Amino acid sequence: MSAAGEAARERARQAAADYAAVVASVGIDEGEALCIVEAALRSGDAAAPAVL
Repeated sequence: MSAAGEAARERARQAAADYAAVVASVGIDEGEALCIVEAALRSGDAAAPAVL
């Protein structure tokens, strides 16, 4: 894997860890959290980072 690809994976991993922390802090269960991510990926909402 290229350095750029590795950096992209690390960025995604960190974003996922941050999202998991937010989800846990607001009490959303894992199933609902995954549905939120799937919906964002399908709708294109994932293209623009959200401000938390």
